[in-house]
Amino acid sequence: MHGTIGSWGPSMKTITLAGALMAMALAAPVSAETLTNDSIIALTKAGLGEGLIIDKVNSESCNYDVSTDKLIALKQAGVPDSVVGAMVRRCATLGQQRGLAGDDSSPDPRIKHSPGIYAFENWLTPAKLQVIRPSKPSGIKQSGNGSIVFPFVTRMVVPGTTSHIQEPINNPEFYFYFNVSDEKVSDFGMENSMAAQSPDEFSLVKFSKKGDDRELMMGKMSFYGGMAVTVKKGVDSRFTIHFQTDEISKGIYKVSIDKPLDYGEYAFVFTGANGNSRIYDFSITAELPKK
Repeated sequence: MHGTIGSWGPSMKTITLAGALMAMALAAPVSAETLTNDSIIALTKAGLGEGLIIDKVNSESCNYDVSTDKLIALKQAGVPDSVVGAMVRRCATLGQQRGLAGDDSSPDPRIKHSPGIYAFENWLTPAKLQVIRPSKPSGIKQSGNGSIVFPFVTRMVVPGTTSHIQEPINNPEFYFYFNVSDEKVSDFGMENSMAAQSPDEFSLVKFSKKGDDRELMMGKMSFYGGMAVTVKKGVDSRFTIHFQTDEISKGIYKVSIDKPLDYGEYAFVFTGANGNSRIYDFSITAELPKK
């Protein structure tokens, strides 16, 4: 009898230790860890049951990457479909619960944030969303004599040689968040602001530097025989940069640039019905490789 108990002893201790570790893991407070895709894969390979892993998923915030490529990677790693489904539902549920106010502390761009434009700084570890506050133009500068050869040219002047938002890459990503329940469509976090419905109402432009300022051409007018023959208002399309807009979910848009941006000063510009413009500026600090 003693020999039998002795032969079972180590095995029972191992089972007890494994059970204790499992209980500690499942009972750990939310603030003690962050559950990620790698965590789920590790729990699966450790042999935990689907039910236990799903309970763990449902008790944590959504810090998973449930993009198509990552879902395929989870499947290839042997994570059960029921667990993957729980991860996707958890992210969707938390996104709805956070509602219009958003969760500005979350680095996940697919989760609702406060209305505004954010640079997705995914080169950082961990990645983060950096809100871009609008800059106020210091005034308007006009040049020319109004002739066809030298038309009146109006330039908006933004003070400072560089933006406080520094992007050390050439292909930055941006996320636009709109308050879709607002009858004015979006206030972008500011009172009595100009409304916008989507990123497609914005122009992406590159500033020209003049002394200690950044300038952007906003209008042109010329006269011939006392009559205006050329009148252009707003950002000239020749100086805009094309970008791609993808609607991630209601009120959330991902904006990516078609071609890498060269070193310099840029901005998303929105011009409201009253003719006033709002400038969301940023700097590209990396230079394109020389061909």
